[in-house]
Amino acid sequence: MDSFEKESKLHARRAARQAKLQLMEQAATGGLPSDESTMGSLYSTNKSADPPSFAFTDAAIHTPQFSIDDDGDEDEGPPSIFTDSKIKSNRKKKNNPIRASSQLWSSRVSKNLDEEKLNFVLGDDNDDSSRSWRSVNDSSRDLHREASRIREEGRNLIREASRHTAAGDETPPRSNFSRRRSLDLSQVESAYRRRMFYIKLPACCFANLRAICASFMVFSLVVVLVATSISFRSSNSGDGSTKMLPKLPPWLGGNYQETAGSSLDLAKFNRIKDRILEHGISHAATLESTNSPQYKALRWIVRDDARQLDLTTQDDESNTVTGNEIDDERALFQRYALAVLWYQTNDLQVVHESLSGEEIVNVFDEGYDPLALTEEDIEWNQSTNWMSEKGLCLWHGVTCHPHEQLGEKFDGDFYVAILNITSNNIHGVLPREVYTALGKMKALDVSKNRFAGPVEGDIGMLSDLQDLFLFENGFSGNIPQEIGKLSNLFNLYLNDNKFMGQLPSQLGTMSKLRGVSMFNNSLDGRVPPGLGNLKNLIALYLDTNKFTGQIPKSFGGMTGMIDLRLRQNDFSGSVPSELGELKQLETLYLDTNPRIKGSIPSELGGLVKLSELHLYQMNLNGKLPSELGLLEGLVYLYLDSNELTGNIPEDWGGMRDLEELFLTGNNLVGPLPQTIRGMKNLKTLRAADNDLAGPLPTDLSKLMKLEYVYLENNDFSGAIPIELGQLKKLKTMHLHSSQLTGEMPQEVCSLKTEFLLQDLRVDCDEVACTCCTCDE
Repeated sequence: MDSFEKESKLHARRAARQAKLQLMEQAATGGLPSDESTMGSLYSTNKSADPPSFAFTDAAIHTPQFSIDDDGDEDEGPPSIFTDSKIKSNRKKKNNPIRASSQLWSSRVSKNLDEEKLNFVLGDDNDDSSRSWRSVNDSSRDLHREASRIREEGRNLIREASRHTAAGDETPPRSNFSRRRSLDLSQVESAYRRRMFYIKLPACCFANLRAICASFMVFSLVVVLVATSISFRSSNSGDGSTKMLPKLPPWLGGNYQETAGSSLDLAKFNRIKDRILEHGISHAATLESTNSPQYKALRWIVRDDARQLDLTTQDDESNTVTGNEIDDERALFQRYALAVLWYQTNDLQVVHESLSGEEIVNVFDEGYDPLALTEEDIEWNQSTNWMSEKGLCLWHGVTCHPHEQLGEKFDGDFYVAILNITSNNIHGVLPREVYTALGKMKALDVSKNRFAGPVEGDIGMLSDLQDLFLFENGFSGNIPQEIGKLSNLFNLYLNDNKFMGQLPSQLGTMSKLRGVSMFNNSLDGRVPPGLGNLKNLIALYLDTNKFTGQIPKSFGGMTGMIDLRLRQNDFSGSVPSELGELKQLETLYLDTNPRIKGSIPSELGGLVKLSELHLYQMNLNGKLPSELGLLEGLVYLYLDSNELTGNIPEDWGGMRDLEELFLTGNNLVGPLPQTIRGMKNLKTLRAADNDLAGPLPTDLSKLMKLEYVYLENNDFSGAIPIELGQLKKLKTMHLHSSQLTGEMPQEVCSLKTEFLLQDLRVDCDEVACTCCTCDE
């Protein structure tokens, strides 16, 4: 095709377009041509044109305009989509009230309208038309009135066109327009509705439609989440009782719900109660009584606890739980057990009932009346985070097992490792739930409180327990035999309570024990010989009880023993020589057992690490073993109030570290050995009430640290050595009731005026002294 023919066809298409515009203008101004010339010429001139379609717009509502350029030429450029009608009017003729596109309601309309709907949902407003649309929404009432007017005009135009066709106008051939549809009233109305209520985007947006859609979805999700969070927090900001927390595992973050504090969920209550009973955490009777601490604790878990822990409908014991996790069931049981402890010791009614039983009467100080306790009396000293929404790992006194990522202190309900509520002014009974629910606990310390009542046998369930400290309370009853099940226990401190009965023989099987403290109770009977098997035991305190029988010879097998105290009991027999096998022993208290007799075993001289030897107020007899002189590290030697005889061995001068030597109240004879000067650190010498004789040795003046000298009621004779005036740290010296004579040296009297001496006593009838207190 040459350029002339191309120009001719282009001119023809432009003429056809102009004819269509004129026809539409005439229709808009009130009528159609009376003949078919215009219509026919339109279709005959441009065979590729589509049947006329009408679209209605009005400047008042800023309906988007469309350029007419469907013939594929380049004279008009790309369609000017979404252009404001006022701008278009400047480009085209001012009297063009309507512009129409032959393609607007063609078969392409459905695709364009789908894109328009999408853009309307996306809300893109990057051009003047969308901003015009927002201004129209501000006056919706005027818009609907204007829309009704335009719709009515459209109907009138269609009626005129139909009338013209019925009058005999020839319909243009349709062979070239098989994919087009004739325009009827329903199409115009439908098109108008779609055009009115959907916003159109520029064509450039359609190329990136998928990216725009994805971005909008992400943005919408973020907006919804933020709006929900703000709304939820604002709704709970009044009382601050519930906090919006991220979704975490129940044992770590709980299932925080607004239902906390509402009515009791009986289904949940019974579900948890049944599981508690299945695992033996509590007794059924305690959960049936509405006044029991167990019932109150479970009610708190179900209704009031902000964490709202719950159980699955099936037991999850078979589930595999890693070392850094805890199943929901165990987390709930632990929280429940600590809640029981709280109500058991903080509910005044419960405390009154628990401390008023016959077995608890007079377990504390004289005049202690449990029924007179008030709310203030039983208030804990420290209770930070107890019964709060915080995880029990943050509750006062609770330390959880270390978590690989979170450590020991974190807001979770992980396995409890230590419960340490010592010195906390806690009154009441220690509930069994502490033993049955905290199965992985390593240390339990409730010492120095006001706990009372028996220790349940369920304590044997704490198979991982290493330290048990119940001392300085009012616990009573027998020590349960089940305590022998604590095979991992290192320290067992039950002293200063009201336990009675015999020691469980099962203690002899607890091979890991290192410290056992039972002093100041009312335990009786024989000490189990099996304790001698505890080779790792380094401290055994059984003093101040009512034990009877002989001290077991098997104690010689406790080769790791450092501190052995059996004083103030009712032991009988003799001091077993097997104690000499305790080569690590540093402290030995056997005193105040008046039924123990016999001699002091010489084997004790082999305890080279011994620093304290207490054998006073017994019924020992025989001579003082010279082997004790080998104990160079001995600091305290108390042998007073026995029936010991013989001389003070000269070998004792080798006890260089000795600070206190008590020999009072025996039947010792002979002089003080001159080797006494070897006791360079001696501060107190008590040898009164014996049969010691001879002159006072001048070697006493070598003991420059000497502070107290009690030598009265002996048979010492001769003059008082002048060298005693060198004892410048001397505070007390009793020399009365003896055979001393002469005059008190002035050097000794000067110790009262110039140094520390305050109490100097002699027989004034026998010794002339101006600075002494005379003994009558």
